[in-house]
Amino acid sequence: MNYNKFEDQISDWIENSMDIKQRKEFEKFLSENPEYLSKVESIKDVMNMMKDAPSLKTSEDFTKRLNEKIASLKSEKKPMGILGFSKRNFAFLTLSVLGILLLSGYLLQPSFSSYSIVDEETIDNNIDKEEIDKESNEINDIDILNDVNGSFVTDKD
Repeated sequence: MNYNKFEDQISDWIENSMDIKQRKEFEKFLSENPEYLSKVESIKDVMNMMKDAPSLKTSEDFTKRLNEKIASLKSEKKPMGILGFSKRNFAFLTLSVLGILLLSGYLLQPSFSSYSIVDEETIDNNIDKEEIDKESNEINDIDILNDVNGSFVTDKD
């Protein structure tokens, strides 16, 4: 006997509703597998608690009314929303997407100011080049004024 067959037969064994051959086979399985005895005991306890539980009284037409209610719930069609969303949820979704688009458009917009950002190093390089060019022109002017032997040329010619 395998475990699944064992589980199926527990309640029959407890209620003594098995024929003798099945009962002997079940008891043999229990003696060979004592670890399953606790399972049988726990099911016995549950069955005894269920027998001792108070019974629930319902009206005679309870089952009929219950089945009618179930049938009406199955046949009741829910109104379709937009794209599978309810109208309220679709409105929230639309507003959220619109808000995200507006916020991202605001944060990502290009700047249209008349100022431009210039690298400070570029400005420094341009100033240095202008000063160097100016100084070199002054040196060239002095060289022209110098005589070949190093004396200054005067305007007295």
